[in-house]
Amino acid sequence: MTATTTSSHSCTYKTCDLQFESEKAMKRHKKYDDDHEYCDKCDEDFETYDELAHHKILRPDFHHKACRVCGQEFKSESGLKRHIELSHRVDQKLTCIGCKRSFYRACLFIEHLEFGYCDVIAASQFQGHVVHKHLVTTLLKDGDAYKRFQAKQAMFEAAHGDFEEEGGICLDGPMDRDEEVEVPFAALQPEIHVTPIHTPYPPLPSQARVSGYIVDEVASTIGTMSIDDEDNDNSTVEGAHSSATPSAYGGSAYAASTSAARKEKVWVNRNGKSASSALFPNAKPTPAYEEFSVAAHDAQMEREHGINIMKTRFWDPMSADWNPERFYDSVIDKYNCPFVCEITFATPADLNHHINSDHRLTRMKCPYCLKYFKSATALMAHCESRGSKCQINKADNFNIFLDRLSGGFLGVNEEVRPDHLNNPTAMVRNPDTGRMEVYKPPVASYLQYIVTTPPDWKGPSKAGVQMGFGAQQSQW
Repeated sequence: MTATTTSSHSCTYKTCDLQFESEKAMKRHKKYDDDHEYCDKCDEDFETYDELAHHKILRPDFHHKACRVCGQEFKSESGLKRHIELSHRVDQKLTCIGCKRSFYRACLFIEHLEFGYCDVIAASQFQGHVVHKHLVTTLLKDGDAYKRFQAKQAMFEAAHGDFEEEGGICLDGPMDRDEEVEVPFAALQPEIHVTPIHTPYPPLPSQARVSGYIVDEVASTIGTMSIDDEDNDNSTVEGAHSSATPSAYGGSAYAASTSAARKEKVWVNRNGKSASSALFPNAKPTPAYEEFSVAAHDAQMEREHGINIMKTRFWDPMSADWNPERFYDSVIDKYNCPFVCEITFATPADLNHHINSDHRLTRMKCPYCLKYFKSATALMAHCESRGSKCQINKADNFNIFLDRLSGGFLGVNEEVRPDHLNNPTAMVRNPDTGRMEVYKPPVASYLQYIVTTPPDWKGPSKAGVQMGFGAQQSQW
């Protein structure tokens, strides 16, 4: 009887004492055992999971479609991207502008605002921002609707337009009276200007006398000036004429009057005064520079061009911008609805009740898959889910839709995943050319949601009591 010898293969990990009949069985054991970090394609053992994932990143020739987060490999790039979106979601950093609480999901932030969990922003205020976005979109989309909206407030704008503070027509003027009015007339006197004539010919005797006096006067004045900085009460013009300069028009009387009427010079010592104060002693001081005020600019633009429908809650009875008289029609003695609605009301209280009850959104629809949702939170969760069949979050105008959905509180940008920012490169042989080339692994992106401030945001404020209608809780 012959004895058969069986060769055993021990596991290559030091912490494992298992024996196997064949090497293939041993490798299968290392591949599927959770305690072993083994690469079956490269036949290499690793101590930690991070070392195995890093190895797959640096060996794209064998692990081209491997997840760089968990190391799991896929047969297609679409399957890899779907795996990253579903299994390795990046947490958001959303801070409420009211209570400063932070949230790691956009749907949780919308739920915080919609159902009144915020201590600063009420649920009715959030609803107002959402309704405002939908109303402005409707008015700007349809030109006829916007013209009708302007017609509803045309009477208010005409009655409260800008008027000049001074002006008008004087009905009781002197020209309207019956009595005769004497109007004095006087003959016009010609103005005589003595200017030097620059000609190549010799001057006339009268012009020679005048020009000679002017030269002597300027020369004597310059000779008595001083530019010293010493303190002197009378240092503006130092010195005076000791004797009158002979005049071309009759002696020293004209020269004395000219010297007395001469003003002080401002380009010499001014005893610490500025040149502007010496040149313009009666001028008012320059006002201090004021920083640009957005509120003042908006108020001026509203006076010149009317209300800004993007920033004004003109339709909301719960807002300080609400004025029912803006939509009052004096011809029919009723109030028009500011929405795309032709219903009229006899009192402002009825109009307030109509807006707060009939023009509130009760459900919201996804424009991509056409599904209806009972709340903005449910629709936001639908948009945030990357595993659903709906591709609304990949649409080109998703940022515009998100702005309407959140009432202007959320925006979105497509950013590179934080774990894909510093991708290590590797040298790989190109099978076509046979040369070593630098290989850059694929980069995955994600949607980063950011908290924004709505254009019609007025800051935290307590809801006031309106005529005929009180504050309502969230109703969708």
